[in-house]
Amino acid sequence: MILGQSLFQIFKSSIVMLILLGCSVAVLALIIERLWYFARNRFNVSKGLRHIRMIYKDTGLGPAIGYARSIKNPLGRLFTMILENDKLSLDELDDLSYGLIIDERIRSERFLGGLGTLANVATLLGLLGTVTGLIRAFHSIAITGSGGPVVVSAGIAEALLTTAFGLCIGIPALLFYNYFAKKAGDIAMTLESAQEKFLIFLEIGKQTTKEIKTREPRAARKAEAQVKEKAKEEVWRY
Repeated sequence: MILGQSLFQIFKSSIVMLILLGCSVAVLALIIERLWYFARNRFNVSKGLRHIRMIYKDTGLGPAIGYARSIKNPLGRLFTMILENDKLSLDELDDLSYGLIIDERIRSERFLGGLGTLANVATLLGLLGTVTGLIRAFHSIAITGSGGPVVVSAGIAEALLTTAFGLCIGIPALLFYNYFAKKAGDIAMTLESAQEKFLIFLEIGKQTTKEIKTREPRAARKAEAQVKEKAKEEVWRY
């Protein structure tokens, strides 16, 4: 019993309390869903870059793509896109991977607009409940001509409880909204940092491979020329 009424009676007699109850369920569902999403998609950039570089250097492109595909988070999807399009230029890879980072940020910010809206709506609904509760209390006084506790208890209970209920929904919703928004921004910035580092690593690897391929024909031609020169010297010797 609260202020002479049970919670059931308060919810039954106040449409604002029923709406707030629905808001509380929606807020709880959104918070759980976002917590689950961020828990499943967390990653360590330093560890991921170290492993993918090691695999790429030791075993080549194919195993590196296989390892990247096995990483079920935004970092793995970034590595996979870059490695699968390895033949593109550095600028093209930069544009392509940046598009993926934008997609990942959109995924991270999914439902955050609804959560922020519910945080504001719940607080305002609590204020609305305060107003309607006071109106109900004064209406009871006007009808009965008395201002005793029994007369005004229903209206006062609605006024106080809707305010408290709205704040109990709005405050946690706002806190989680800010936390999730910061988390989404951090993920995007971390992916941008990983993108730049990995692209530089790939570009250096491509340049090294080209230099090796260029040196090999030169070395072969030089060796062949030395053999011919030696053969000429032996002919002239005899």
